[in-house]
Parts: sequence; structure tokens; C-alpha cells
Amino acid sequence: MRKHPNGKPYVIIFFDSKTDKMMREEVYFPNGKMQWEGNYKNMLEDGKWVYYFENGNTKSVQYYTKGKENGVCSDYNESGKLIKESTWVNGKEVKVQKFN
Repeated sequence: MRKHPNGKPYVIIFFDSKTDKMMREEVYFPNGKMQWEGNYKNMLEDGKWVYYFENGNTKSVQYYTKGKENGVCSDYNESGKLIKESTWVNGKEVKVQKFN
């Protein structure tokens, strides 16, 4: 685990005890709130990844398969309002919808 100069966690990486492969990553702001979190499968991003603003609100939710974005990814403003949805297929953005 890496730490910020203030002693709070910066990066925590979880490994599979049998295979020693990275399974999960958590990154934190200096204030101790989570900056992002996500899982790995075979050392590639997999499943749901969530990114946060420093105030703790969700900034973005993304979905990965074999290290490539797949599915509907959502972006939010700092107050938590949905501002964009993007549809991804095998790492390529195929559709974007923006909200006011």
C-alpha cells in the first residue's frame, strides 16, 4: 500500500493469494475519500469501475470487459447530476447522449 504524505492511504491493490494476480485497485484522495475503485481479471480491467469527485460524489461509472470499455458508461457533475451517457462496444464509443 502506498500512502499520501499525510499518512492516509493513496493506493491499495489486492492480489489473489493463489495466483498472485492483481484483483482489485482502490485509489484515494489525500483527504481519505476514494478517488476510484475497480476490479481486474487476468490483469485487465473487468466489470464496474467507479470514479469519484473529492467531495465523495460519483464522477463516472464505467464497465470493462478484458480491459476495454463495454456497456453504458455514465458521467456526472460534481453535484451528482447525470450529464452524459456513452455506449461502448469493445473499447469503441458507439453512442453518446448528453443531458442539460
